[in-house]
Amino acid sequence: MIAKRKAKKAPIKTSLVVKILVGVLIVTAAVGLYIVTPKATPAPPQTEVSLTDTPDYNTCSIITKEIIQNTFYGDLITGITLGQRAGVKAPNGTIADSCGYSLTTSKSLDNSLSVLVYPYTATVNGADKETVSATWREVAGSNPKAYFSKDIEGETVIYKLRVIPGGKNVMFELRQSMDSIAIDEPSALDFLVGIAAKADFTVIEPAPEL
Repeated sequence: MIAKRKAKKAPIKTSLVVKILVGVLIVTAAVGLYIVTPKATPAPPQTEVSLTDTPDYNTCSIITKEIIQNTFYGDLITGITLGQRAGVKAPNGTIADSCGYSLTTSKSLDNSLSVLVYPYTATVNGADKETVSATWREVAGSNPKAYFSKDIEGETVIYKLRVIPGGKNVMFELRQSMDSIAIDEPSALDFLVGIAAKADFTVIEPAPEL
């Protein structure tokens, strides 16, 4: 009696399947990494001043990344870098201690938020360097007193909020590329006011130890 020979099934080409799956996983991981990792560019440079010549007002301690993320329209921010300290020339001619945060949004990787702290200068011989021009608007009901303004530098739109909590000016500046604005002017006002409301201004001039 002759035993029936069983038909052999064609072997499954597992190596090919594995290669395809591995390739898909690699591509997926790469896309996920691109989305998760902020590709923010550095905050736009201003008139730089050496840090050795810049007074330290603890500017990078005034706000946190969490405050930025949790303010009004903060959900439009997809990535925030740690604050980077720099010395810059202030609008009134003094030296400002600045802290810059690079921001990413769904529309642009080239955005920044800067906080500048610099002395409030008194009027001397009739020269008032603190007078707010017509381009600034007082924020109704603000305490401490705050002013809002919009400025254009080349292809960059800058929304500014100037707060005067004591003997120092505190300026919050949101910079975005004009062709990829995620936070428009009315939203920028709420965004900056929300940040200022949670800012810790006491770190600028700490109370003396007893």
